[in-house]
Amino acid sequence: MDIRRLNYLHLLYLRTVIREGSVRQAAETLNVTPQTISGQLRQLERELGIRLLQRRGRGVGPTEDGRLVMGYADRIFRLGEELLEQLGSGPGMPNFRIGINALLPRLIVRRVLHPLLETQPAPRLVCREGGHESLLRELAARRIDAVLSSDRAPAGLTPPVSATELMASPLAAFARGELARAHRPGFPGSLDGAPLLLPSPGGAARSILDDWFASRDISPRIIGEFDDAALREVFGEDGAGIFFAPAMIREDICRRHDIECIGELPDLTARVFLLTPATGAEHPAIAPLLGSIAP
Repeated sequence: MDIRRLNYLHLLYLRTVIREGSVRQAAETLNVTPQTISGQLRQLERELGIRLLQRRGRGVGPTEDGRLVMGYADRIFRLGEELLEQLGSGPGMPNFRIGINALLPRLIVRRVLHPLLETQPAPRLVCREGGHESLLRELAARRIDAVLSSDRAPAGLTPPVSATELMASPLAAFARGELARAHRPGFPGSLDGAPLLLPSPGGAARSILDDWFASRDISPRIIGEFDDAALREVFGEDGAGIFFAPAMIREDICRRHDIECIGELPDLTARVFLLTPATGAEHPAIAPLLGSIAP
């Protein structure tokens, strides 16, 4: 089939029928007649040479081929929505879509991105949170413009990714008052057997801590493992255990969560990287972002 014969309106009809579960409901949503949708979908089936819909109870659902076409239609219209979003951002800098590794403390993210909001013209920030690997996939597909992460990108990625270190800070340990006071004497050796709230295994942040514990023969009691830094801090605020965060935000984090800093670990460093595509056009927000945090 020639791509020039693919009618994207037909894909819209198919997508709406599958989402609504019936031709009648899709017709109401799109403000057209059911006969129009039925006729256009029959034409699409003839063009593709496959059956897209099948009866399901009182409504309709996709066939196997219909699900395949629906997947591509979703991607096509998602890109169209992103295009309209960018065009709708008005004159000046386009929206800046940035992925945020969920392991990063929110106070660090705010510190990195806040200066960007003071630039003229300032972009609209579109922040999307996720795990490191999933955000890299989004970056590779150009569905986001950059990633903030505690990890670098693995070598050999295709397409390649550049990593710029934005911040580095010693780690510090935090806990509620009684727990903090109990483990302050003899710190950091006092972490042996202490209840800890740690990042989930697999990332750089957890690997650094595990290696450090092993090198000092410290065996903590792991209370919980978290993919989300904010959730880890909430459990720490509740007194469930000790957690770690960059020392550079110690005052803010203690004030916000009503907790105490037990002590700093100067031989452990938390880092923040900005990951961007190594090829292709760079988003115009990258330069002012890097300039605002340059030493």
